[in-house]
Amino acid sequence: MATVDKNSVRAEIDHLKQDFEKLCAEGKVSAEMRALMNSMLLIVELILSIFLEKKTRKDNKNSSLPSSQTPKDETSKSSSGSKGKGKEVSGKLSNARTKSTVTIAQAVTCDVCGQSLDQTPCLEYE
Repeated sequence: MATVDKNSVRAEIDHLKQDFEKLCAEGKVSAEMRALMNSMLLIVELILSIFLEKKTRKDNKNSSLPSSQTPKDETSKSSSGSKGKGKEVSGKLSNARTKSTVTIAQAVTCDVCGQSLDQTPCLEYE
């Protein structure tokens, strides 16, 4: 079985592109087919760029090594700006949330006498 590496795959794609360009030059390919094949070849090249050139850094989540034995990620936040978990130094809570709900209920009848309040203007809100 032949081995597959990024150079052999790229060489095969280049060979296919040359064959297709030769067919186009001979006039054997319609304009619609040419546009379609050029789009497909572009997509194939993008996929190759993503999958063949990608190098995933190993860390404790994608390897069998514990976090103490994997190299540190330089792209993460620097330790000088990090203050750790918990409360902020100033003492105020960083995750405090308040939720206020306003419900408007229309008074239809008087609670005392039971008469209709349709024609009575509103004097105040509670």
